Amino acid sequence: MLLNKKVFVCLISSTIFLAGCWDRVDIEERGFIVGTAIDLVKQKTENQYEVLMTNQFVIPSGIGTLMQGGGQQEAFMNVSEKGTSVFRTNRKFSRINSQVPFYQHLKVLVVSEEVITQPHLFSNIMDFFIRDHALRRSIRLLVAHEGAKEILNSTPENTDVPAMYLDDLMENVDRNTNTIKPIHIGEIQELILNEQSYVLPAVKKEGPLAEYGNVVVMDGKSNQMVGSLNEEETSGLGFINGHTEGGVLEVQVDESSLVVEITKINQKMKITNTQRDNVEVEISILIDGNIAEHYGTESVLDEKYVKKAEASAEKKVKEFTAKTIEKVQKDLQVDVLGIGKKLYQSHYDFWQEVKEDWEQGESYFSSAVIKVNTEVRIDRIGSADRVKMQEE
Repeated sequence: MLLNKKVFVCLISSTIFLAGCWDRVDIEERGFIVGTAIDLVKQKTENQYEVLMTNQFVIPSGIGTLMQGGGQQEAFMNVSEKGTSVFRTNRKFSRINSQVPFYQHLKVLVVSEEVITQPHLFSNIMDFFIRDHALRRSIRLLVAHEGAKEILNSTPENTDVPAMYLDDLMENVDRNTNTIKPIHIGEIQELILNEQSYVLPAVKKEGPLAEYGNVVVMDGKSNQMVGSLNEEETSGLGFINGHTEGGVLEVQVDESSLVVEITKINQKMKITNTQRDNVEVEISILIDGNIAEHYGTESVLDEKYVKKAEASAEKKVKEFTAKTIEKVQKDLQVDVLGIGKKLYQSHYDFWQEVKEDWEQGESYFSSAVIKVNTEVRIDRIGSADRVKMQEE
């Protein structure tokens, strides 16, 4: 009897070690997805849409064949399915692909402009990517000006997998002022819950390449695209709220071109008046930079000339920020500048009074007075003074 009890206990104990493997999937049976695209097919009913979901699967045997002089085997495979919900559409992939979709390596999610122009469709789609425990919050989001599926077909030379190429593009945010920091789906959840208007980075197809730059503007109430910002307006937005990490400014000094490489940007926002019909905001922008290119004959060792260059750069920054403020205040009427967030943080009681009429109703945001102060400091002039002497 005692022996039977011991055997029973051993059998029960052994199940503990088996429990962790009951749902194990062999690595050969997994389809590793690195990129996903969502396009709009059609609207079926008032609140129901059919979407096209495209997953980019990695083919490990094809990676590196170009560099190694191998054959023409592709390193990726794009597979598409249609459906009225992302979850159900995802399950349909098992009908045409023997491998189980595996999303833990998903890098990039691309949605088309058609998707985000429909009220609440974007937030509904994001629910799947936020809710599923297998998906990481660090997935980066892009908006395609045209078809999202086509972006996953971007095939520059010496690049094996388009999704990895897109992920690398978003690392170059310090190169141009009209590119913003990548936004992750974890950040999107917070913005949606707070009903806070926001911007999303955009991408468009240019031949075999993808061009990353500029932004689309999303209304926080409907999570719907209300417009977009061009290159100068996107640059201005980056200067105001810190979305931009660097870039270049091309200015005119004494009728000659000079290029300033931005090395550091600091912003400070202050609410100077909290009256409903007369909210006043002061934004201070400090930019450090170096002279990267000089077309003139003047000496950049001359302090007066450097002061002129700094003044020209400050004027350019003011022009960009003025265009941005005009666009979002008067045209789009959505606060993507972060003023509402600043009111919430620094003037909470006042924010509770005006938040329902900040962008809608009385639209206090549109009538707010926004003053921008700019300062540009040129720290380095480079390795040479000039390469061309003044003509006599």
